Amino acid sequence: MSNRSKQNASKGPDKGAFPLDHFHECDNEAKQYNQCIQKHENMPKRCRKYQVDYLQCRMNNGLMEKEDLSKLGLGPETSWETEEQEKQFLFDKINKMKSKAMEEVKRKSEETNKQE
Repeated sequence: MSNRSKQNASKGPDKGAFPLDHFHECDNEAKQYNQCIQKHENMPKRCRKYQVDYLQCRMNNGLMEKEDLSKLGLGPETSWETEEQEKQFLFDKINKMKSKAMEEVKRKSEETNKQE
């Protein structure tokens, strides 16, 4: 009997598994996103606004747990409007990392010189 009760126990969906939209509450948002994806040849970054709208609709209608969009990969750090903005962001990030690395090398070199 205990085996049977363990088999029948239900658990909530894993993160990323969402209930179907049986009442079509978010159909409009889904259609807009799909149209954008088709228009932009399957490049989702160009359709970020529609991704956010769709996820917000699902959260607002109880079709998924409310979650901070940055935890879903849609934070301000990744909200570029164009590929140019993304390239500029990445270029700036690389330059910052390069500067930090150069400062670290300089600091270690100075420490080594002081020890000698």
